[in-house]
Order: sequence, then structure tokens, then C-alpha cells
Amino acid sequence: MKRILFFILPWFLAACAASPVSTTKTPTELAFNQTKLFAITAEAETQTSGYPANDATITAIMGNKYALGTAMAASMTAQPSETPIPTIPPDSPTCRLADLKISFGSNAASQQILLGAGLTNISNTACFLQAWPQVVLMDQQGHPLDVDYHYFEMGPAEAAAAATEQARESTTAKIGLWPGWTAWLNLSWSNWCGDPVSGGAVIRMTLIDNGGVLNIQTDIQSGGACNAPGYLSSVGISKLNPAIPPY
Repeated sequence: MKRILFFILPWFLAACAASPVSTTKTPTELAFNQTKLFAITAEAETQTSGYPANDATITAIMGNKYALGTAMAASMTAQPSETPIPTIPPDSPTCRLADLKISFGSNAASQQILLGAGLTNISNTACFLQAWPQVVLMDQQGHPLDVDYHYFEMGPAEAAAAATEQARESTTAKIGLWPGWTAWLNLSWSNWCGDPVSGGAVIRMTLIDNGGVLNIQTDIQSGGACNAPGYLSSVGISKLNPAIPPY
């Protein structure tokens, strides 16, 4: 037994002392090409190589937009400026019956009737109208309708503010009309509880400085719904509103 161990032990020790096998693997080019890392690297290189071309394209686009913007700005600057509205000479006369052409329109709102009359200057010279008109509603026989009048401003202005302004400007404020210009008279008629006005109500407007009386025929026979029996019907009169052509 000792002799067997004597022969085997030197061989076993020699086997253990042999050089170990290396576990480090060097990837080949083919193996690397089959990995995701290669694909990502190739894509990154492709995008990177395209940057100079992209920069050049963006620069060209921005340069073109700048040129177009500059041309547009130059074109806008070259446009003629808006013609200022000429001031009506303060010594122009007041409008007379023969100077005015009348047009009429109406619009039925839910609780009131809106009446509008256009007063167009058909003369050859400018003239003035009273800004706060003197108006009454009549029947076909010339009898005043039983209504209560007040003044108002077109838009969101308060009625109290309009009344104060009218009281202050009733005889001084004027609206000037060049030939062809139109001023609009607007009325709001509500709470009419009487009988229909046969033939339609007539708007009678008195011009300032003895300019005459305009009788503006309408086809409106009643003003708005009767919401408050026992109370007078109400008619609001607005300040004249000039309309500058083109309309």
C-alpha cells in the first residue's frame, strides 16, 4: 500500500501544479456586430454625421423666414396710413328738412320694440343736428301717444348717467354730417297696454333752430309686451349716432 501511494502521490501533485486555463474571452468583430451595443453605436454615429447637414438646413430655413418677415414689414410700412376724418367746419349750418333723407327700420326684442330712423345728409354741404333729439310718438291723426319719455345711451351706460349728460348738453351738443353721412335716431318702446295704433305710430322729430319737423312713418302699432298694466308705456330716446361711410 505504501508503494502504491508513493507512485500515485507525485503524479497527483504534478497535475495540481499545472498552469490553469484562462477564462478571459476576447470578442471577435463578428460577435460584436451581432450585439445590441453595435446597433446603438452605429445609429449614434449615423445621427452624429447628420448634424452638420441639419444645422445648415435650419440656418437656411431661419434665414428665409427672416427675409420674408423683413419683406412683410417693409410692405406694411409702405401701406398708406388711414385717412383722418375731416373736421366739420364749426360755422356749418344746421340741417333743414330739404337736407335730409329718411330711412326706417325696427327690431322686435323680447320685451320691447326697437325703432331706428336714419337721417342722411343729401345736401352739398356739411350740416349739424342736435345730438339729443326732441322726439314724440304720434298716431296717424297727430295725437301724442300716452307714453313716458327718457333718454339713454346706446351700450352699457347707465340711464342716470345719460339723463345727466342730456341735461347738461341738451342745447349745446351737436352731430355734424358731411354730405352722404347718416345719423341714426334710436328709440326703445316697451309696456304698451293700449289699443294698437291704427296705421302705425309716427315719430315726430323737431329740428333745432327752426329747421322744421320730421314726421317719420312706421308700421309699428304697439310697443312691447304689456308687463305692468296701470303704468305708462315707456319710450327711451338715444343720443344720435353718426355712421361714417362706407357703411
